[in-house]
Amino acid sequence: MQTNPTETAQHFYALYETLPTDTQQAFLTELLQKQPKQLEDLAFYLACKAAKDENEFLSEAETQAFINSLPQ
Repeated sequence: MQTNPTETAQHFYALYETLPTDTQQAFLTELLQKQPKQLEDLAFYLACKAAKDENEFLSEAETQAFINSLPQ
């Protein structure tokens, strides 16, 4: 049986929404502790995609400031 990743993710999120608030919080804490790099990368990707979709690009000065702020 072949599954659609987007549909599967939506089902998992629907399940997450049914959990008590303290369980949701514990899950998010666990996720942040065990997958911080993946979450950071995903958040960055989604922010870049949103900016591209909205034609919100950095100016040359903003681009340079961003590049300079990256760790070496």
